[in-house]
Amino acid sequence: MHVAAFAPARIARLEDSGGVISEGFPLTSYYVDCFPAEITLPLLLAVYTGGGSEYEMRRCIFAISPKGERVGYLEFGWRWPDTPGIPIKYRVFAHQLRLRAPSGGIYRIGLYEHPEAPEPEFSFPIPVLKPNPLLAKP
Repeated sequence: MHVAAFAPARIARLEDSGGVISEGFPLTSYYVDCFPAEITLPLLLAVYTGGGSEYEMRRCIFAISPKGERVGYLEFGWRWPDTPGIPIKYRVFAHQLRLRAPSGGIYRIGLYEHPEAPEPEFSFPIPVLKPNPLLAKP
């Protein structure tokens, strides 16, 4: 499986026709009024692979705090049948990852093959910060 896109967005949701509507992709920072904070990050994931392989898929997404703690988790799976006559298959997802942000800093959102995987297949850094009261809110 190859990842074509993986990152948080300001808005990400599935269309009824199977595509994704996304705004603010990739999201480069997230602001909260106070810590600790419970937040939900919309995530966009687009993957592809060759036909004839990878039919029953499972993946996990973890949010890792600046201190290395797992503070958010999402596990999902899908059936990925081949389409006769088409050598490649694609899939796109819009997930909502709930996480607990105990403090400000750079969080890492990682895509893992399974819950015990020591390293992510892909990851994306996202700063979670309090806005500067002397500046206009972003």
